Amino acid sequence: MSITSNNQRYMLQSVKNGLRILKAFTKEQPELGITEIARTAGMHKSTVSRYVKSLVQEGFLQINPDNGKYRLGLSLLCLSGVITSHLEIRHEAKSALHQLVDLTGEAAHISVLEGTNIVYLDKVESKHPVRLLSDIGRINPAFCTSSGKVLLAHQPEATVERIIAAGLPRMGPGTITDPDQFRQNLRDVRAQGYAVCIDELHEGAVSIGAPVRDYTGEVIAAVSVVGPTERMSGEKIPAIVAAVVDAGREISQKLGYMGGDMP
Repeated sequence: MSITSNNQRYMLQSVKNGLRILKAFTKEQPELGITEIARTAGMHKSTVSRYVKSLVQEGFLQINPDNGKYRLGLSLLCLSGVITSHLEIRHEAKSALHQLVDLTGEAAHISVLEGTNIVYLDKVESKHPVRLLSDIGRINPAFCTSSGKVLLAHQPEATVERIIAAGLPRMGPGTITDPDQFRQNLRDVRAQGYAVCIDELHEGAVSIGAPVRDYTGEVIAAVSVVGPTERMSGEKIPAIVAAVVDAGREISQKLGYMGGDMP
């Protein structure tokens, strides 16, 4: 077995061990000592002690100075906040997605930015037999999707530059691969309040996205419609853009956004 394979196995086992330790804590036992963690997780005390030290350093565990026992740390609270936020976005977007499908006949999505990619939190499928690969939980590059461009257009410049530095490979015949053209495209998306991608992720695919804001006005998600070019032709695009922008505004209002017109 190669060194790389051994390293991957070690890393995977380390992740599993860390998760076993975190799962040892419950509502009934919110604080545990090393011996209790080892017994509950089925691990050796020396191994638990080593992992607990790392988990404390990363904020996933914290020590109670009064009794020397450990409890879950604030880093987990931050992660739970992300999950709760995503669940709220998905819930509030549901009716708007169904309305988009009824209006456009195409698949509708709600997405968030994760690193350099977008992740689909929810999808309402098109009733047409020709369907595109955009399932819930699927990850697609942000730089060549309408949802991704909407989200990137409202990110700090450093985030955009990091994506450019990682490369803008050609995914479809319409992919924007020139950094300066890409930067300008994001400026246009921010100014107009929506993105249209034609043949960028896949040949023969059109996607139209608009921003979703929270109560602070921050763009936290994107709503989009995706379909084949033969059904989303040039003369139909303006009406679809209007429907997607309206859906983004509706979802934003449900999330507490009280501002005026978007962008």
